[in-house]
Amino acid sequence: MIWEWYRDYRFTIPLSLGILGLVLLAFPVRARSGRGAAELTPRTPVSFSRGWWFVAPALILALVLIVSVTAGAASQPDPTTGRYTMYFVDLGGERGMGTSIYGWFNSLPCLILTGAMIVIAILDLFLIARPALDHNQERAVHTRTVRTRNVLLVGTGALLVHFGLILGSLAGTASVRSMFSTSEGGVTFWTTFAALEPALVGASRLAAVLGFALWVAVALSAIPSWRRAPATINS
Repeated sequence: MIWEWYRDYRFTIPLSLGILGLVLLAFPVRARSGRGAAELTPRTPVSFSRGWWFVAPALILALVLIVSVTAGAASQPDPTTGRYTMYFVDLGGERGMGTSIYGWFNSLPCLILTGAMIVIAILDLFLIARPALDHNQERAVHTRTVRTRNVLLVGTGALLVHFGLILGSLAGTASVRSMFSTSEGGVTFWTTFAALEPALVGASRLAAVLGFALWVAVALSAIPSWRRAPATINS
């Protein structure tokens, strides 16, 4: 039963972990002091970020949406369960070849989780930027810049790992072969995008590695750096 659940919902795991991480990042690292510094310039959710920080998550999100919709549109219902998890290739006559694919049954819940993760990330950025700065503005700006970066890294990492799982699934779909016997001998058939299998495998591993690397970077940033005080010599 556990394997069946994992097989059906494994694509939601990275997004669920991303949502959990974003919820944790909504809480400040240290309590704020009672004093605050007023600013004339209004703060927005992007006040403590750089514009180019949003390029990578936006690009990965677009790729996830394109692949999810394309694979979903290519999926067909499984005759046994009725779930849109099958990909069929018509081989002519009464012959056909079917295999599993990342279809609507998998992609729709993930699209909902992706939307929820985006909303939580935006809320995090509001919560980071909204309160007044501490009396030590330089430290406050640095802390909020790191927190903003971590929000984007956690979300981007979740999308990358999720994207890697999608590409790995599509690589499995592309690898399917079928052979039929004819009067001229055996004939092998494959999916219409079989030539993309090596590229899908490589891209899947790269995306997963990059996603986990971003999560590790966020985890390391949460470890306090201890600075050794300089030694003093008493005369």
